[in-house]
Amino acid sequence: MGSYADTTAPAKLDYQLHNPSFTPQDDTYRTIDALFSEVVSTPEYADLWARVRTGFTIPELDHQLVSKWENYYASRPEYLNRIIKRGTPYLYYVVNEVEKRGMPMEIALLPMIESAFNPRAESSVKAAGMWQFMPATGKDYGLERTWWYDGRRDVVAATSAALDYLSGSYNQFGDWQLALASYNWGPTAVARAVAKNEAASLGTQFIDLRTPDETRNYVPKLLAVRNIIANPDAYGVTLESLPNKPYFATLTVGKHMDVKVAAELAETPVEELLKLNPGFIRPVIAYKDDRSLVLPIAKVAAFQKNLASYDKPLLNWQPYVTKQGESFEQLASAFGVAASELKEINDIGGRERTARGQTILVPKITGLDVSDRQTLMALAANRAAEPVDTGANDKPHTPVLASAEHKVIKGDTAYNIAKRYGMNVDQLQSMNKTANAQIKIGQVLRVSARPGKIATGNDGREYIAKRGDTFTSISKRYKVATADLKKWNSSKSIQAGTKLVIY
Repeated sequence: MGSYADTTAPAKLDYQLHNPSFTPQDDTYRTIDALFSEVVSTPEYADLWARVRTGFTIPELDHQLVSKWENYYASRPEYLNRIIKRGTPYLYYVVNEVEKRGMPMEIALLPMIESAFNPRAESSVKAAGMWQFMPATGKDYGLERTWWYDGRRDVVAATSAALDYLSGSYNQFGDWQLALASYNWGPTAVARAVAKNEAASLGTQFIDLRTPDETRNYVPKLLAVRNIIANPDAYGVTLESLPNKPYFATLTVGKHMDVKVAAELAETPVEELLKLNPGFIRPVIAYKDDRSLVLPIAKVAAFQKNLASYDKPLLNWQPYVTKQGESFEQLASAFGVAASELKEINDIGGRERTARGQTILVPKITGLDVSDRQTLMALAANRAAEPVDTGANDKPHTPVLASAEHKVIKGDTAYNIAKRYGMNVDQLQSMNKTANAQIKIGQVLRVSARPGKIATGNDGREYIAKRGDTFTSISKRYKVATADLKKWNSSKSIQAGTKLVIY
């Protein structure tokens, strides 16, 4: 091969690539653009909800618990919109991150279930933040907790950690409903439940597993919220429109600075700064390379300009090493603050009178002005844990559904009619004041006036029978007529493992 290559003249492969007089035709340019252009056209949405709805992909779960939670949220529209209002500064960011990873858009709604979109929420078992991370789990996913900062409350850091967790669970189970269950119950527990069902020749989908009540309701809650947001009119709910544009931006400051100074540079109230940076829990923002400062997007340019020309100290607080037995009252007086303020800043118990040699924060300049005290009050509120808003105190009321009429024809079922009009079977029964899902040809039913699909999925659902199942028990569970169930399936009898289709 070497001698042949040495003696053979090189082939000419120019094909006009270097011919200065050659001009490609218009169709050539169009072909090049079509094949090699890096510009990808994406739909433009003025409303964030429209964008969110196009990303729903988790299969529908036809279960009474979904209906239960649909009714719960739909009958508390003020609660639903309170969650949305609380999450408005963060939702665009979460949607963007979910979309970047190619995950189902239902995941962006998960903070509605976890914390009602409250980064300061803390559960009775000490799960904290918008994504409700337990201390140990947060540490496993890189959420740092120090005296200065709690990463579980940091919207940017915690969102990244939560999506890492859910992506890992999906890779493990290959099923988003199981991935969601593992976020609540833990992947080890879910894997154990799946293995137990496999050993017993039972189904291994989420709805087939024996789980704690909290987990049993967890996935239905999310899917119920998804269904309402997918078609709010069908539930008599009006959602506040959200702009499809970012509310905040992140930047790396590169310096330690006071919370108050950062707010002044950003020309933003301290309360607003802390709302976007709930992870910062002391008067000083301690800089680290992997820690971001979050600012309203409209204030980033002002912050950078003001920081460049700022000629005052960025820090007005300093560490002070106390002496054993030193009086907090005397220390507070020496630094021009109230003893209660000194204790509040440093997490010192109200009953503690003397120091024990610990390091505390004190003002560099004696005396605090009004704005300093307002900042301390805002920090105290930011540090305080808040219970998760579950809507339990909201008075439920019956949703008002716009209605039309549907005349039952041959082949209709309560399930298919409900689905056609963007409803569930319970809502169909409620609108028609019936106690069961039995319908007859010629019957006129009241239905939602605005048809729309609540969720994606095929009209027919596959069900794998479990030990003890009968046609009657399955038809009751799925609210269909036993005669219809038998008609849809050729099986004369049912045993564990029998595959059935339900419409």
